[in-house]
Amino acid sequence: MRNDRTYVRAGSLSEHVLLAELRAAYERGWQPADVLHVAGRSGAALDVALAATAVLFDARLGRAAERAPADWAQQIDEISARHPRPAHAAGAPALADGLRGACPGVTRFDIEGLAFTWKYLPTVAILAPPPSRWPSVRSADTHRPPAHDPRILDRIRALLSKAESTNFPDEAEALTAKAQELVTRHAVGAALLADRGSGTDAVVGRRIRLDGPYIREKVLLLTAIGDANRVRTVWFTRLQIATAVGTATDLHQTTLLFSSLLVQAGRAVQAAGTAGRRGASAATFRRAFLTGYAHRIGERLREADIRATAEAAADARIPITSLAPILARRSDAVDSEFRRLFPVTRDSRTRGVDADGFHAGRDAAETASLAPEARPVDR
Repeated sequence: MRNDRTYVRAGSLSEHVLLAELRAAYERGWQPADVLHVAGRSGAALDVALAATAVLFDARLGRAAERAPADWAQQIDEISARHPRPAHAAGAPALADGLRGACPGVTRFDIEGLAFTWKYLPTVAILAPPPSRWPSVRSADTHRPPAHDPRILDRIRALLSKAESTNFPDEAEALTAKAQELVTRHAVGAALLADRGSGTDAVVGRRIRLDGPYIREKVLLLTAIGDANRVRTVWFTRLQIATAVGTATDLHQTTLLFSSLLVQAGRAVQAAGTAGRRGASAATFRRAFLTGYAHRIGERLREADIRATAEAAADARIPITSLAPILARRSDAVDSEFRRLFPVTRDSRTRGVDADGFHAGRDAAETASLAPEARPVDR
């Protein structure tokens, strides 16, 4: 333990520096969950608690609950729920008091270290207006999916509930496939409403923060799901953050599917074991397994999308040839926004994988549920 520890005092310079760097990061495109994710990469619980306290304290000062975009406000709510002690401490009259309440014994060196981390965050794509551009009161949010038919949602919930409770894999797969069809039809319905001027389905971006192990393989799964749902994905290796771009409806569906299938993939790879391998060889098998899983999931989702789209066209009593241009225009809008946000990207190469693990992963994907479960994804 250092002998020169300088403890935080109310009104100290360190707290002002920390808030200044947090606000500057927001203006460079970062959002609350992003800066918390970066703080957590140090592996120190102290950094996460400090970051959560600063984020929640600043949100209270800036009246984020009333002024911030809905997605931003939701991130604040999720941070508050996950970090109850910092949430309580953030109600202190001064940030220094809050930091001491969340992290007794915190020093100015700890705070300045976090401020230094935030200071050198690069400029990223601005997905939502930063605090300097917030109105006095938030207007109706246009970045949410169009209103859902409650009857469809009730049917989807009922199917998922049955699928989650059954002990028979074949029955669960049939139930969740049916739920997936209903969700896909809703996306087509949203496209038709928007095309007729009866609704809106804005193209938006959302960041998805990933943690190890097997991050590259998780990105492959996210990309496969996005490709099947007209969502474009870009991955920033150094930051361990992906950004997905799509219509609000398709993006909502993609993140729900990713949350569910990520859990299923983890269970599948554990059940598969390591084929008798150990050490680095076992890790190689697992990476290959998850790569094969992602490839096969992408194929299944594309197949399901084709079937459900044709059925949705029949339900709407329009020829599939009339629906195709509508969906193509949505894809073009997504591509245009993706290029605006990320004018320079490059495709990621898939490295060579263990053949046994790859095919084992594909086999496991055959029985994976394709329905989104009600699990939150880091936003």
